[in-house]
Amino acid sequence: MQVGKQNVHFKSSEEISEVDDVDFIITSPPYWNLKDYQHDDQIGHDESYNKYISRLSSVWEECYKCSNEDAIMVINVGSRRSNKKFYPIAMDIYKNMDDWKLIDNLVWYKPNSLPQPAYYNDKLFDDKYEDLLIFSKNYDYNHTFNKIRIKQKYKDKETREHKMNDSGRGIGNVIKMRSYRPPTIKNQNYHTAAYPEELVYALMHTFSNENDTVLDPFVGSGTTLKVASKMNRFGIGYEINKEYKELIKDRINEDMRDFTWRELDILSEGYDSTDSNDSINGSIFDF
Repeated sequence: MQVGKQNVHFKSSEEISEVDDVDFIITSPPYWNLKDYQHDDQIGHDESYNKYISRLSSVWEECYKCSNEDAIMVINVGSRRSNKKFYPIAMDIYKNMDDWKLIDNLVWYKPNSLPQPAYYNDKLFDDKYEDLLIFSKNYDYNHTFNKIRIKQKYKDKETREHKMNDSGRGIGNVIKMRSYRPPTIKNQNYHTAAYPEELVYALMHTFSNENDTVLDPFVGSGTTLKVASKMNRFGIGYEINKEYKELIKDRINEDMRDFTWRELDILSEGYDSTDSNDSINGSIFDF
């Protein structure tokens, strides 16, 4: 299915033969034994944890083969607890990775995430984050990196020249973004596990440029392709369930809200989002 510069293949991403020379890969893989995405060959449903990790590894290998030498792959994933056992999915993805090199691990802080289930409520910390694993093909660090910067609050008081930057200070490796809450009415045309488009936008801005090719091997509702369309990237998605076709098409054509980089900054609690000076470049759409 083609929608402008966005192309969707309705098949498993455990075998990718339709694309090559991909610049940037970003995805959030399916949950393990938590959600049923209504397909017999889906990854993660009604299968062992080891098989789940193994099948994910085959997808990462396919992504490696179809991407260029300076490509970056970002995997957004949270941990899982099942029958009282804790499964650190991000750690296990990394431990089972064959060719990709882990070069960074960002934290997505979710201020509005739900508290622990009742059984764990007085036994564990509330779960407020997910991992953003950053992989490269090498340790050369020649990949695209457009650093996100915001206005320095106390720039006029800084006396150390090496700490000063006319473009502002960089945000840290903890990114603050409210988690997505799907509507309760299914016919409102939303996927049950979409990640925030603002998070995708920030990472796509950082690790790719206009007219680059972006791949999402688990495209789901099409959030990645929606953002790629708005950012003038060629987007490629893989989705095993053909029933998501109209949902993805509608998602790509949706408008995207305007927001500022400061919303992602963990140090900017209590800022006024209506203040046009809250970011050195104002809206993200100025980039």
